[in-house]
Amino acid sequence: MTIRTAIRRTTTLALFSSVFLGSLAGTGVAAPAAPAASVPQCKGEFKHAVSNVKFARMPNGRLTWSFNLTAATKRNLGSLVNVSMPQAFVSGHEINPPYGPHTRSSSYDFHSSIKSYQRKGGGSNFTIKTNDEISFFWLIKSISHPRSGAYRTITCKVPSA
Repeated sequence: MTIRTAIRRTTTLALFSSVFLGSLAGTGVAAPAAPAASVPQCKGEFKHAVSNVKFARMPNGRLTWSFNLTAATKRNLGSLVNVSMPQAFVSGHEINPPYGPHTRSSSYDFHSSIKSYQRKGGGSNFTIKTNDEISFFWLIKSISHPRSGAYRTITCKVPSA
């Protein structure tokens, strides 16, 4: 990881480390990066005020996730939302995000997976490996209430298949 990538990653994830509901004009408060030892495995459910995310690693090595908005988020954002993943990292390298924008009902199961990926600026294909540290940043924009939104970040380590 280059110093520039590390700074960009730390800055980006620190800015998006907290939840916001309501106006999209707000900014997050910078928070110190968590020690590497405290990074959880990407398995099971990650509960949060904005969304609950379930991860599972398939026998073929693919890491799947299921992203569901909480009842409070659905109430705040209304019945129609757009969920995207504008930024993602694998082991400190920014990658082309493995999830395109989806406009769906706020009760939709926004799901996807990752096995191979491309680093930004580096045309090669890479494959996730056990203990790779992934960071996903989801952006949720309300279609029902255009000035409202939320976001969710998760950093975790890829478990063994």
